[in-house]
Amino acid sequence: MPDEFPERYWRETEPPWDRRDVPWIVRIAVRWGITILGFLAADQLLGGDIAIDSWRSLLTASAIFVAARAVLRPLLILLTCPLQLITLGLAVFVVNAFILLFVDWLCDWWGVQFAVDGFIAAFLGALVISAVSFALSRLLRRNPFGPRQPPSSS
Repeated sequence: MPDEFPERYWRETEPPWDRRDVPWIVRIAVRWGITILGFLAADQLLGGDIAIDSWRSLLTASAIFVAARAVLRPLLILLTCPLQLITLGLAVFVVNAFILLFVDWLCDWWGVQFAVDGFIAAFLGALVISAVSFALSRLLRRNPFGPRQPPSSS
């Protein structure tokens, strides 16, 4: 029986850290590291619109972002499903911007020195974080540019 496309695509492009045999803590650590780099890129590209004062703030804010995104994003995407359909999925960036604003609010509440200057900055920051996350995830895949060769049976 020929392989179905979704199964074959997943098998051929699955990142090494998302395999089932990799411990969950390693998968979260890789996502956190990619998000940290996204936060650094957003801080550098957007200047004063996104302010990260220290390494401690960077680590804390990115950890909160990873956790909040894991919990809130599926719920928000479900709630905005009609809007997702109308905008052909572009409303995901608005959802990510709201999650970034939520992270800003939590950081203010917990005294972490991380600030986002309004919705436009959150939207642009979410775009930068998403672009960096996409690029790094794509580069770190087992075979980022095409299907992998079948494993040799020895």
